[in-house]
Amino acid sequence: MLNLKDPVTNIPHVGPTYAELLAQLSINHIEDLLFHFPVRYSDTSNISKISEMNSFEKKTILCIPYNINTIRTRFGKFITQATVYDTSGQIKVIWFNQPFLSKIIKVGSTLLLNGKTNPKRKTPELYSPEYEILKTDDPLHLGIITPIYRTTEGLSNKWIRTRIKSIFSKYRYLLDQIKDIIPQSIQKSYVLVGQKEAIRKIHLPESENDIKQSRKRLGFDELIVVQIKLLKKKILQNKRRGPKVLVNSKNIETFLNSLEYRPTKSQLKAIKEVINDFKKDYPSNRLLQGDVGCGKTLVAAATCIPVIESGYQAALMAPTSILAKQHYETIKSLFRNNNIKIKLVTGHTKKQNYFNYDVIIGTHALLFRQRQLFTALGYIIVDEQHRFGVKQRETLVSLQESNNFYPHNLTMTATPIPRSIALTLFSNLDISIIDELPEGRLKPKTFLVPKDKTTDAYKWIKEKVKKTQIFWICPLIEESDKIEVKAVKKEYERLRNIVFPELKIDYLHGKLTEDDKNRKIKLMKQGKIDILISTSVIEVGMDIPNANIIVIEGAERFGLAQLHQLRGRIGRRSNQKSWCLLFTSENVSSQAYKRLKYFSKVNDGLKVAEYDLKSRGPGEVYGIKQAGIPNLKIASFTNIKLIKQTREAAEKILNINKLPNN
Repeated sequence: MLNLKDPVTNIPHVGPTYAELLAQLSINHIEDLLFHFPVRYSDTSNISKISEMNSFEKKTILCIPYNINTIRTRFGKFITQATVYDTSGQIKVIWFNQPFLSKIIKVGSTLLLNGKTNPKRKTPELYSPEYEILKTDDPLHLGIITPIYRTTEGLSNKWIRTRIKSIFSKYRYLLDQIKDIIPQSIQKSYVLVGQKEAIRKIHLPESENDIKQSRKRLGFDELIVVQIKLLKKKILQNKRRGPKVLVNSKNIETFLNSLEYRPTKSQLKAIKEVINDFKKDYPSNRLLQGDVGCGKTLVAAATCIPVIESGYQAALMAPTSILAKQHYETIKSLFRNNNIKIKLVTGHTKKQNYFNYDVIIGTHALLFRQRQLFTALGYIIVDEQHRFGVKQRETLVSLQESNNFYPHNLTMTATPIPRSIALTLFSNLDISIIDELPEGRLKPKTFLVPKDKTTDAYKWIKEKVKKTQIFWICPLIEESDKIEVKAVKKEYERLRNIVFPELKIDYLHGKLTEDDKNRKIKLMKQGKIDILISTSVIEVGMDIPNANIIVIEGAERFGLAQLHQLRGRIGRRSNQKSWCLLFTSENVSSQAYKRLKYFSKVNDGLKVAEYDLKSRGPGEVYGIKQAGIPNLKIASFTNIKLIKQTREAAEKILNINKLPNN
């Protein structure tokens, strides 16, 4: 008796070779095969007559062959020819390089063929149609709504359909081993078909409605797992004890009044929301979202004040030393009139105790030196958390528990988050949004540069560089230090020796020492570098006020949300014009070009992210490995209605089953 957890090789006709091919599709167990859902369908259920065949559209015919033979041409190719008929007439059928067909298709057998006629022939001929030899009244490949699966070389859709059909016909009991997590009352409330029925109908649909109902149910299953997990996290968070922070609003107001500028309404609103969190008994868990340059660091600094006044320390963690140093310099400047001690800690900082500091800013080095840094950590601020690896984030969780309480948490991101993503992946967080830039900030103008205009773009850059500086971004094709260095150095040599020999050009990459990075950034800030070449890996936190142009090579390799962040690195001063130039690789696809064209016309980060989400999916936009985003097979993170329903249902299930909260 088979079990869902058995390897796929336990299914008849699945040997080691096929098992290796299936593994490429992440199908290792029988359960994986059953949950390998179709990506689309081909409806060949409408049976036509031979007399109705034409060269404009594919049609399916039910016919009988009365002759079939294979010939070999003088060039060594095989041509299989057959003549088939039905009640309306007959037609010649031709297949190329499939000599086995004349052996398996018998004269007088019943065939289903799907295809269209050759428009170049006066007498209708059916060229290379799909075929199925009917042995029963239950077709598997044609004459039905045919499921189309994701495949790999050596693995056909026919083979996958045959194996899955065998599970339903010979091993139906396997469905009973699937645990249904959705109670009957919930299924009834949201008009969901049964899970077993949904799994069967998604593979073997008899109508469009079968597909619709099964996708709704299975998509519901996928999203509700995500929702339950996040709700349980939030329940656990709310049961923990937070630090007792006493909020003195007058001190925060005094700090804000001491600034050379007035914060925006969005910044003030975010500060108020974070501080109100501190008044609760449990530790806060808030996400602060806003474009590059909108002033998230000011919010972080202002909200540190009541934490420090209450006798606790605050920590700010950034994914790169460049960004950590940028935060350090900004916050140090903001607190120049306050008696607040700030320390920058990176991998190169001397290892000793720093307990007497109020705010400690650093990279992931903070995770591994907590005993030297913190005695009463009351507030953790993490910038661009999705850029940290899974293990690093797990260490961050262990960092949180201190003195029998858990610190308040603020996560900051410049990645625009569409509403649907916020309702699911970040539903365990409270969200604050800074949706305005400082007064006088001009939005960059973005241009998609056609290949035939590259030389003109270079001439324009030569003129502009007299008054500005330039970021030149290379695409990082793979997560590899060697490839990163090679890409940057290759572009450096090309620009320095061929394109702009008269300009001062330098480069940055991840393998440089921290001293080298800081030295080059200092030279850039001093205006001693005209063009700084880099990959996007270390672009976060680069703040060069005189850099008003960013050139992005291989722009189609970047997600739009990432391009939007890169674009935010320029035009940092009030009333300062800036430009973003997008260069593409050779033979860029029409779809990628369309995405970039949209990006060049839209400056709204949220609209850009929504578009990116629909065209590429959340795994590409936010990074599945780094952000922990589930790879959904059926559901979509753009389906707000289903997201809301699964959120409601998850709350009901947690209440019904009284599930544990950890």
